Amino acid sequence: MFFLRRGSVALTLSALAAAGLASVPAPVHAAVVDADNYSWSVVGNSGGGDAACTTSVTSNDTPILSWSDNGIPVTTTESDSGTATAPGETTALSASASTTVSATPVAGGPATIRFATTMNASAVPSKESPLCEGFASVAGQAHGEFALAQPMWATISWTTGGQGPEGSGYVDLALEDGRLRVETLVRTSGSMTALLPAGSVALDLYGKTSAYADDSRYRTASYSSSIDIDLQPMGAATAADIDLQPMGAATAAAGKGKGYTQFGARDCATGNVAAAITKKAKKKAKQVVITVNGAKVAKVAGKKLKKRTLVLPAAPASAAEVVATITLKNGKKVTVTRSYLACS
Repeated sequence: MFFLRRGSVALTLSALAAAGLASVPAPVHAAVVDADNYSWSVVGNSGGGDAACTTSVTSNDTPILSWSDNGIPVTTTESDSGTATAPGETTALSASASTTVSATPVAGGPATIRFATTMNASAVPSKESPLCEGFASVAGQAHGEFALAQPMWATISWTTGGQGPEGSGYVDLALEDGRLRVETLVRTSGSMTALLPAGSVALDLYGKTSAYADDSRYRTASYSSSIDIDLQPMGAATAADIDLQPMGAATAAAGKGKGYTQFGARDCATGNVAAAITKKAKKKAKQVVITVNGAKVAKVAGKKLKKRTLVLPAAPASAAEVVATITLKNGKKVTVTRSYLACS
């Protein structure tokens, strides 16, 4: 199951059946393996079969570099340049790319995989209708494989820029029983969340663009993308900007009432959320009312308003938004809110 937030995107999610959410044996430490980061570019001409059209190319080939989930960014660069010439004309060709990938440790806890790419291509002729149909293409890709020891929420966020006819990219997660694929176009942004089953995952991140001399609209092209994949265990709290997810990636605690009531971890065995009334509340508050998904589950006032812990009931299969409304002794009200991922 997944939820879109915003942006132009094509999605494919196949065979992510409920059976796939069952625990699959996997290593506790799920390091990324077979992990490569590489860029490629090519310039040339199709020439329409005309023997008078020739191409001269200079390449700066870089090797494929490996990366790991050690937090260290790995960058590859690639560039080609050249000319396509015929009597009375010259087409200047160029293509370049830079891609960077990094990951924090992909084990049982939260992890982030980041991919960024910037690429440019141009095929600019000296005359409006060139004999040489010059072209320039460039792409960048990162691949890695890892195992999840437990089901994890994956939030994919992206921002892309650029121009041209073929600027695009994708995120592809090949699972043991299905595939999750997000395809992005030029100048889009958005995010989505999906629950990944335990087991092996093959990850591919990709971007490309091309330019063509024979069409004045497409003689220069560019593409850039910034993609984050945040992995979180079920029931964990995550960054605050995951905002439209009914099954709920949890936000950080927010509101002016954080000093009076604090919300801790969610117990996925029961779905319950831990809460604490602070010493500051005893001194300055008149009462504290706590709701879970809009339903009142606790009210603390009078002699009960002291430093203490509470257990707030919440259904494990649902997201939980927990709100504490604190009425202060001076009559003012402040709140604190925190949301949690579903546990199943």
